Amino acid sequence: MKTVINHLPFSGVPKIPRGRGIVNHLIASKKIGARNIHSGITFIPPKTSVPDHSHNTEEQVTIIKGALKIILNGDQEVICNSYDSTFISSNVQHELINDTDEEVHALIIYGSVDVTRTFTETGETVKIGSDKDNFIGKK
Repeated sequence: MKTVINHLPFSGVPKIPRGRGIVNHLIASKKIGARNIHSGITFIPPKTSVPDHSHNTEEQVTIIKGALKIILNGDQEVICNSYDSTFISSNVQHELINDTDEEVHALIIYGSVDVTRTFTETGETVKIGSDKDNFIGKK
C-alpha cells in the first residue's frame, strides 16, 4: 500500500463550475490518490439551489459559512447553520437550498471515489465532476 500525503493549498485546488454560480473546489479524488473518499468545498451563491438528486454512496455535508436548507425525500426539511453537519445515506433524494442573502460554503464528503449523481427530475445518472454533472436547466 503506497502512502499518499498531499498538501492542498486552497488557492491551488481545481475549481469545477456546476452552473447557477455554484462552484466545487475539489479536495480528495482518485486523481490525487484517494481510494475511499471524494470530497470538496462547494460555494453556493445566495438565492440558489442544487436540484433534487441522490448519490450511490453516503454523503456528509458540513456548513463552513452561512445557512443551508436541505430537503430530504421531498418532505423533510433540515436547516444547517455554520458548523452543523448532516449525514445522508446512499440513494436518499435531497435538494440543497441557499435561500439567504449570504454565500454558503459547504464541505462535502462522499464515502467512495466512484460517486454518481442521479437527478430526480430526469432519472439521469452522471459521474460526479463530469461535464454532465451540472445544474443548468434543471429544477
